[in-house]
Amino acid sequence: MAENQKSVFIRFNMDDRVDRELYLKLTGEAGGSASLTAYVKRVLEEYFALNIRIADRQEFHSQMISAVREEMQSQGMKLVGALLAGIGSANIMMPHPERKQETVGLPDVCEKLPDELNSILDLIG
Repeated sequence: MAENQKSVFIRFNMDDRVDRELYLKLTGEAGGSASLTAYVKRVLEEYFALNIRIADRQEFHSQMISAVREEMQSQGMKLVGALLAGIGSANIMMPHPERKQETVGLPDVCEKLPDELNSILDLIG
């Protein structure tokens, strides 16, 4: 039976502030109902279980980010395909080289101004 048991000894230097505070925290949390050894075992088990849960959450988070990125890329490619298909089916009028382009602009001379502008021009002129 003794060969199946392992032990760890921890010494706290009560002259060292950090060691003293850790020892006082352990004895305070262990209380009088449980032995200090049983309490330290439970704290270590909780610590390692917490680390495993944190690692699992981080892995889940990474997987979710990867899945979202893949979906965004897939949807983006579908959108590009739809846009390209829409451009290809649009009826675009190309100018014929033999036809001369006429420019549209304002006329050089206006024969009659609106009445509102006549009174302003009289005031200025």
